[in-house]
This record gives sequence, C-alpha cells and structure tokens, in this order.
Amino acid sequence: MNLNMGEAYIMGADKTSVEDQMGAAKLYREGLEFDTKAKQGVLTEDMPKKMTKTAVDPSVMKMAEERDY
Repeated sequence: MNLNMGEAYIMGADKTSVEDQMGAAKLYREGLEFDTKAKQGVLTEDMPKKMTKTAVDPSVMKMAEERDY
C-alpha cells in the first residue's frame, strides 16, 4: 500500500470528507500465521521442585532475634 500521496491528492483534500471510505474497501484481513492455542507438552510442564533450603535460613532468624545494637 503506497501512502506517499502526490500533490493532486493533497491539493484536493479540501474537496473530500472524513465520511469518504477512500481505500477502506481495499483492506482485507490476512489469516493467522500460527495457532495461538497452548499445547500441553514437555515445554509447558513445570519442573519438579526440590526443596534444597528451608524457607528462611535459621542463622537469619537468629540474627533477627539478637538485639545487641
């Protein structure tokens, strides 16, 4: 689609209306390039979670209890 309008188009702009369809009749919707549905498979599954550390390290809790400041 060429949007580079010539001088005849620009000079005649006052003779048209915003209600004119202009090139809207030529517009069309293309099909989808890919499917948007999520497929269940290895890539969409969560890995099994192994707890390697407790939620809060006990040494952090001990430092929080100390009030020698």
